[in-house]
Amino acid sequence: MLFWISRTCRSEMNLEEPSARHSLPPPKARFLHARSLPSKRPFNVAVFFSALHFLGLIMTVTALVLFVAEPSPLARNFILGGIGFSVVTWLIAFFKRRAGYCPLCKGTPLINSGARPHSRAKRIFPFSHGVSATLSIIATQTFRCMYCGSDFDLLKTPSHLRGARTDATRE
Repeated sequence: MLFWISRTCRSEMNLEEPSARHSLPPPKARFLHARSLPSKRPFNVAVFFSALHFLGLIMTVTALVLFVAEPSPLARNFILGGIGFSVVTWLIAFFKRRAGYCPLCKGTPLINSGARPHSRAKRIFPFSHGVSATLSIIATQTFRCMYCGSDFDLLKTPSHLRGARTDATRE
């Protein structure tokens, strides 16, 4: 009897005809939201010294252009000071960028190690993946790990702190 009911229901619904079949909606595109970092301090310190290094390079190039346009002892002092400042800040930024680790793969996303980058890793053409991640943090406060391809947001609070903060405000 059950077989007869299921058969009559199928015949009434006309499931055998292609026009009557219900097609499934297309699968939604998987968009992964950026993750939060458990400790943002190593990244903030590394990006601070990297930004100082970039500013030192800009200062040195500007002083060099001014020195070529009109040679003077002041421009020469700015060139020498800019080179010294850039070397010191590069050295500090190098070691600080090595201190920032990806929480998922334990790689160093702000400096290249020679390992093959992930297929989703992004980079700005003339720069390496590490410099591109540093510039991304400076501009947008987000970066993508070049080794595991995960997105991270420095402004997002970790999930274990989000719940504690909302409980404290309710009291």
